[in-house]
Amino acid sequence: MLKEERHRYIIDRINRDSRIYVTALSEELKVSDDTLRRDLVELENLGLLTKVHGGAVAKSDISIKFLERLNTSTSIKQEMAAKLVPLFKEGDVILIDGGTSNLEVMRQLPKDKNFTVYTNCLPIASEVSSYPKVDLVLLGGTVFSSSQTTIGVSVFQMVQSIYPDWVIVGVSDIHPQKGLTTSDREEAVIKRCMLKQGGKRVILATGEKLNTARNYHVASLAEIDYIVTENSKVDYIKQHWPSYTYQVL
Repeated sequence: MLKEERHRYIIDRINRDSRIYVTALSEELKVSDDTLRRDLVELENLGLLTKVHGGAVAKSDISIKFLERLNTSTSIKQEMAAKLVPLFKEGDVILIDGGTSNLEVMRQLPKDKNFTVYTNCLPIASEVSSYPKVDLVLLGGTVFSSSQTTIGVSVFQMVQSIYPDWVIVGVSDIHPQKGLTTSDREEAVIKRCMLKQGGKRVILATGEKLNTARNYHVASLAEIDYIVTENSKVDYIKQHWPSYTYQVL
């Protein structure tokens, strides 16, 4: 089989199964493991998949543009937020990143309780600014228009001065081996900085984000305290993903 034919076969298989394993596929294609690994490197460089230990996973095609995702999976985002918000206690300090699921969390925040909210997300700041009992701080920096967040040195420095009760980081991709990843290097830096500030560390992920990965590492699953997902995926994560100390809601 020619290399081009192998590449087409690999892409067709990964699009169908979302994952391939080097050993199994090399036997199937009757090529060496090393040959297949080189194929995967070439395909990853073309942006067609993401290499992981022992194989590769599908390249996420989830849009990272905030406005494109704003009205998608609305009921699922509401379902996820409803599981997280009751865990907040009055007086908590919440450091929250961008993302449409995170926006839904803030929409469900009780209006009759006192909270301090730090955010680098413009839509979240706009939403929370009308809450009478919330002390809101917008982390100012360079606006990253696609995700409607601020990034840069000034955001990084401000985050380092905060020791929140909760850190809620937006993710577009989550994988049991690769952990949390994103497509922008500067966003990845800010997200990592937020998670290092401590508190209870949370991510919300709809089912389409599971088992996908992008180019820039944010954190491993071992660094997360809560993974909040749609009800239909809770048992799947508990049964098939590494059992670190995180809780699945």
